[in-house]
Amino acid sequence: MSELGVDLGVVAIPDSRQDNMSYLLIPLVQRPSPELAPLRETLRAWVTVVASSADACLVLDGDGRVAGVSAAAAALVNEDAANIVGRRLVGDVFVIVDFSSAAEPIGDHAIVPPTQSLHADVLSRGLIRLRRADRVTVTIDAISAPLHAHDGSLIGSLTFFVPLGSS
Repeated sequence: MSELGVDLGVVAIPDSRQDNMSYLLIPLVQRPSPELAPLRETLRAWVTVVASSADACLVLDGDGRVAGVSAAAAALVNEDAANIVGRRLVGDVFVIVDFSSAAEPIGDHAIVPPTQSLHADVLSRGLIRLRRADRVTVTIDAISAPLHAHDGSLIGSLTFFVPLGSS
């Protein structure tokens, strides 16, 4: 932890070199934020795995903020992975819309598998329809599992995404 109260953990992000074995270490949190508590060591291990994954996946911390995200998951919302870390998933990263042809926003109260898994401590799966900042609407299949510390306490959730389509 730095003097500013910022968690300076690192996340491994695959480098774009030809050997596919190089990794670039970037600060997990690059800006001061009173909402971001230091990550527990168990959660930090999941963040490292997710950040280096080729699959579209993310880890939420216990407060529902993105602790780690893969480049493939960031691409689903058309953002850079480093800009997603620290933001609330629903409302900040995901603008959830309904399944009508108008794709009306549902709001920050929407329950999606990553947050349901976190709050109910259950495996959760479902479809999420969201609108990206570039106004593209995408539907993704999400499966989420709660993450626990060695003492059994709930510390976050792990989610994998599969894009189903866009409009």
